[in-house]
Parts: sequence; structure tokens; C-alpha cells
Amino acid sequence: MFESRCGIKCNECEYRDQMNCQGCIEIHKPFWGDSCPVKDCCEGRGHDHCGLCLEFPCQLLTQFAYDKEQGDNGKRIETCRNWANSFDVLAFVQAVASQNDDALRKYFTPDATICWHGSNEQFNVDEYIRANCEYPGKWNGTVERIEYMSNGLVIVSKIFSDSEANEAHEAYEAHYVTAFATVSNGKISRLDEYYSECGEAPAWRKEMKIGKPIV
Repeated sequence: MFESRCGIKCNECEYRDQMNCQGCIEIHKPFWGDSCPVKDCCEGRGHDHCGLCLEFPCQLLTQFAYDKEQGDNGKRIETCRNWANSFDVLAFVQAVASQNDDALRKYFTPDATICWHGSNEQFNVDEYIRANCEYPGKWNGTVERIEYMSNGLVIVSKIFSDSEANEAHEAYEAHYVTAFATVSNGKISRLDEYYSECGEAPAWRKEMKIGKPIV
């Protein structure tokens, strides 16, 4: 879990208690001045931390990281790199199951490809989020197994209907999903999902006119 924009670990920072600092993620104005250029740049580009930027490590971040008085000899750059290469599997599966549009989008690169092989559908990010978030009913999910690869990971999860939220549903529905995710800088660039059930896309999804056949 990232703690700052530039890679400083707040729980190791001497100024946290000394200056009663809540960390740059939680504050609008830093205690050391009117603004922080690194924080402003990172947030202005819509990134959680600098490690997710295409220009990482940029000249501005490098200048701060190696500053003679306030720098840490590049330690924060390495921290950002580690954060970027990490992937919160549990949070991702929960975002899928809860059909959370905003949370889900953050896990993908803008040009990511998503394939549902059981129904022979290929989506871009916007199409995938529509298909997932407009899927009828309310859902929940658990991660059954995770295997890490050199360029990503394999996630086996169980997606099931929320019986309390779906009072109109008489039957309990559960599906096992095996997902092969290619991860780059902490984001999915390709996702191949295989559901325990196979068949063509349902009528409601065909009416959306999204995606295309995989082959």
C-alpha cells in the first residue's frame, strides 16, 4: 500500500510526529511550504504515486530524491518502483464483485485488452467496465488461489450472488473464475478470464453492442 506521492514511507519519517503531519495523501498543504511540486504534479496527472507515471523517474522526483539536505539518496524512487510493481489482488477482486466503476478502472492501463473466453468476447477497458458493472444482480467474491508469474499473476476466485441483496433471487449462484493477468507498472495490460460456465453472450449484453469476438 502506497503511503505518499513521492515514495517517502510516512511510518519511517521523523517529521510525522514532530510536525503532526498526516502525510501528503491526506493533506492539501504541506507543513514545509505553500505547496509541494512533486505532490502537485503527481495528483495533477491523476496518479496515486510517482511510480505509476510514464515519465518515472522524472527530473523533478530525482532532484528531490538526491537533494543534499532533504533527499534520501534515491530510496524513495526505489520505493515508488516497488509500489508500482505490486498489485492488490484482493482489492481488485472486490472491485469486480462489487461492480465499482471508479475503483475498477484504476487497475487497468488505458489500452488494456480483456477477454472472456467462455463467451468469446473481447473488450477494451470501457467496454469491460460496462459489461461488469451493468451485470444484473448484486455480487460478492473471494480469492481462492494466487500464483505469481514473471509478467503477472494467475487468480482463481469465486464470484457468488449476494443472497441478502438479491432477495428476489431464489437460487444461490456461484461461479469460479480463473484469470491470467499481465501486469505492467502495477496495472493490468491484458486480462484473460475463464469462467466455470461457457456459452454465448446473454441477450442483455448483445443489446449493449460492445466488444468483439476473440477469434
